[in-house]
Amino acid sequence: QSLWDEDLLFYSLDHKTWVWDSDAIDGKEIPDNVGVLLSEKILQLPQGCQYGMKLLACIGSKCDASTLLGIMAKSKNLEGDFSGKMFDFAVDEGLLKKEGSNYVFVHDQIKQAAYSLIPENERCHLHLWIGSQVWANKSAAPEKALFIVVGQLNKGSPLMTDAQQRIQLAGLNLQAAQKSKSLAAFVPEAFYLNTGINLLDKASWADEYDLFLQLYVSCAEAEYCIGNFDEMNKKLEAVFGHARCLDDKLVSFFTLVNA
Repeated sequence: QSLWDEDLLFYSLDHKTWVWDSDAIDGKEIPDNVGVLLSEKILQLPQGCQYGMKLLACIGSKCDASTLLGIMAKSKNLEGDFSGKMFDFAVDEGLLKKEGSNYVFVHDQIKQAAYSLIPENERCHLHLWIGSQVWANKSAAPEKALFIVVGQLNKGSPLMTDAQQRIQLAGLNLQAAQKSKSLAAFVPEAFYLNTGINLLDKASWADEYDLFLQLYVSCAEAEYCIGNFDEMNKKLEAVFGHARCLDDKLVSFFTLVNA
């Protein structure tokens, strides 16, 4: 495909056969890595399309078109009118496909290739920026925005040095966990709760008692639901060691008895 795109291989109507430039092909460095080939293919797309694919790779394998275009419209790196038509180039090249209102990577390797085009030292900053943009415009679809925002801020959290920001993000992870639980998605629930707990590394039970209690009690229950009993016991020990009264321990006692 890359030889075709670069006019090194073409079909001759005069001779009714395929024709190629052997010298040019021999002089061309053809990567043996699929990821490199895909990255080069992405770099041949218009700048706006490239940038959109990078943002999509940050978010995941798919994203609603309105959300993706809304993020792009806030970017200072691009100018012009942003519409879904800019992604037609990627769709025509077989890199993206449209499923309903979502743009979707055709293969996970394409997503990885797009993400690899973002310099490593910029990735956390970009995740934080995407998270803040989606959160600022969450009113249209708050539940959908919650998962995108939490996912992006979690990935950018290594840059968060302010304790209060980390506490706020831990609270958002608790909200995402509660929503996951309502959908009976216990593995994601446990992930969000553990992430929230890890974000409280600069806080203490004494300072953020209610948040700590909710995270640990809920996490013990989630670990029980997915059969991870070692982690369940660690969370229960923390609850029994820090809870201020019997009422705050009751749910954890039920979790322990059921286990």
